[in-house]
Amino acid sequence: MPTRAGGDSGYPKVTVMILNYNGVRWLRRCLSSVLETEYPKYEIYLIDNGSTDDSVEYVRQKYPSVKFIRNPANLGFAEAYNRAISQVEAEYIVLLNNDVEVLSTTWLDSLIKTANEGTKVGAVATRMVSMENDHVLDSVGSMGVPYWTEGFTEIGRGELDADQYTNSFEPFAFCGGAALIRKSAFIDAGTFDETFFLYYEDPDLSWRLRLRGWRVRYASGARIAHYRGGTLGGGKVTPLMLYYIHRNFLRTIIKNCGASLTWALRNYLLYTFLITSGFLIYEPRKSAMLLKGIVWNIRNLRSSYAARQVVQSGRKVSEQEILRRMYPGLTQKQTARHVALTRIMNVVFDWGGRRKFQAVITTK
Repeated sequence: MPTRAGGDSGYPKVTVMILNYNGVRWLRRCLSSVLETEYPKYEIYLIDNGSTDDSVEYVRQKYPSVKFIRNPANLGFAEAYNRAISQVEAEYIVLLNNDVEVLSTTWLDSLIKTANEGTKVGAVATRMVSMENDHVLDSVGSMGVPYWTEGFTEIGRGELDADQYTNSFEPFAFCGGAALIRKSAFIDAGTFDETFFLYYEDPDLSWRLRLRGWRVRYASGARIAHYRGGTLGGGKVTPLMLYYIHRNFLRTIIKNCGASLTWALRNYLLYTFLITSGFLIYEPRKSAMLLKGIVWNIRNLRSSYAARQVVQSGRKVSEQEILRRMYPGLTQKQTARHVALTRIMNVVFDWGGRRKFQAVITTK
């Protein structure tokens, strides 16, 4: 790995963790770019989730400096990372999807510099661009969707990258596809929720970090290309993906909402009822998956309530401050699918929720 003249004195240790499941086709591009990093004190781990392709053997032969943590089966995102992070000694952990390419050799310097600016920076989001067109943004972090309907949305996705998001910009949450986490903050916030398996691990953890008084920052110099959907074999929202997204978002609300919980649950359930009705016309299998997600949460309500008690008893930041950070007032890119249904949703929730939403945010 590259080193600098003068050695690594004064540089905090960074462990780069690349989660992999049958992703051999992505690993050459990913690992070759990471190994160009100029930061003097880092190590790379491949966290393999029981791959049945040639991933492990390929990396052993082509990239002998890469270390391994091998799981016997596919543990999903949360449990795999929790196990791996517990096994390493490093001040900072970098999470990377295998379907990314690092575009700057000084990306770690940028992340560390941002993490050390100000106080209590728990995580740093990267400047993710599309691997298909690196002039287009993929994500610079995420923010909430007003009225507790669709959960969280990626900031910047689909926008031309014109340096419009500077280091002073602060997303509510990092994207787990490429982000730096301070290990002490990760432990303080309670680590990833292992019931999730897939989706919402990153906004859920970011929310809990903020409740504990940690900040989530953004490093524009950490530029990463991402092939959206590469890890999961495509960019389409399948019924199974929809199930995990809505199931996990509901659990996230139950755990992390403070005084706004009743309002959040009411809006979430109304929104889910409306889109379930719409999917009965367009895509009935997705309706079944949405209802399945609600049933899962009913069956696991005791677990979610216990987690809520832990989260709320340890919170240090008011509900109003959390909501102000969650909804920064940025324009959201609208999906081109089911335009009529989306317009109906916007009218219903704008009419019924705008005043209440503003009242919740501005209340002292």
